[in-house]
Amino acid sequence: MSLAAGFFAGAAGLLAHVADILTCYSARPELEELFHGPGDILDFHKASTMMAKKNMWELAAGHVLALIFIPSGFAGTCLLFKALRHRYLWLRWPLVVLLFSFYVAGALMHCSFTFVGLVASAPERGHVLPPGLGDDLKPFFEIICRLVGELAMLPGCIFTFVLLACGMTQLPRWTALFTPGPLQLAVAVVAPYMPLAVRMYMLVTIYNLSSGIWHLTMAMAYWRGGFEKEPSKE
Repeated sequence: MSLAAGFFAGAAGLLAHVADILTCYSARPELEELFHGPGDILDFHKASTMMAKKNMWELAAGHVLALIFIPSGFAGTCLLFKALRHRYLWLRWPLVVLLFSFYVAGALMHCSFTFVGLVASAPERGHVLPPGLGDDLKPFFEIICRLVGELAMLPGCIFTFVLLACGMTQLPRWTALFTPGPLQLAVAVVAPYMPLAVRMYMLVTIYNLSSGIWHLTMAMAYWRGGFEKEPSKE
């Protein structure tokens, strides 16, 4: 059951990254000077420019996929629940609360992108926006995205890395390298040097893609390691 939940959470992360592509991805030449690091997609005006050419079906499909599969990543908590060593079982419920908040906040963040995308692409569909609407939406979007993308996710990234790196679970310590924190850090370092198409793919998908990679890595390590079903007594 816990192993299946781990693989399911990994698949959910990959499908959530498809939602990111549908909602946000663009590699139009005018984006070359605007996007260099993960923080750039959290800027209202840059995000609006990025999604200005999105059509309705992309935004709708991305929204539906995100609402289904971003929260589904929480299923991976079942595997961590099982994999915790006996002396660290007291961490189970703090872990549940942290990861639940992590995935609910991620879904909220994606919804804010959908909302901005609808507004930014409205002129392409022949609609005239009320003057000043962008100025009203900017603080709404940026407060949510910066709270979630830069602040709220940080404790979760640190906690999961320490949990695995310090051997608090039965999983190999090297799996800590595939937690969301190191993967997102790697993108922040590498993305500015990538061609625009690759860079934009990395920037818009890394939050959910890193979750999928993490859960698949843990599930594969748990499966191949043949760990017992009950928590270790070590």
